[in-house]
Amino acid sequence: MPAMTPEQKALAHSIADSRPVMLRQARRMLRGADGAEDATQDALLAALHHIDCFRGDSQLGTWLYRVSTNAVLMSMRRQRRACDRTQRALTSLPGDGNWLYGSRGSAQPHAQLEEAQNAELLRWAIKKLPERYRAVVEQCDLAEKPIELVAATLGITVGGVRTRRLRAHRMLRTTLKDRGDR
Repeated sequence: MPAMTPEQKALAHSIADSRPVMLRQARRMLRGADGAEDATQDALLAALHHIDCFRGDSQLGTWLYRVSTNAVLMSMRRQRRACDRTQRALTSLPGDGNWLYGSRGSAQPHAQLEEAQNAELLRWAIKKLPERYRAVVEQCDLAEKPIELVAATLGITVGGVRTRRLRAHRMLRTTLKDRGDR
């Protein structure tokens, strides 16, 4: 990030001083404290990162209100996507979905054995993936890290993570289908 001008430094201090107002706004929008701190932190980082975009056409508070609103909306989208992903995963997995980790529930012994075998088969298929795809699956699907964090960790774009994840899932389906046809 280039050096800030004195005006930008003054704006940065004003932005930091606006944290309590932004936190109240996030709590109102999220109807509680859950995630409000994270959304406020995201808003502050976005505002400081894009401080050079503030043209002064409006008051600083108005601009920060919009930045904060966008951060809260993005937070809500991430939560909804995570919930949707979990629901899709649970509906597509046999039983209660814990077979991936080979957990033991109150199922019959033969069902437990089948779940453990399925989990082992999936682990085997994931290990067969090329490293660039395996890393994405392990971080996105198994560790459930946000795509943005995975992209930063791997040094690729968010679109690159999504593409690799899609290709990895296709490879896994093909590998598991071929293995099941035997």
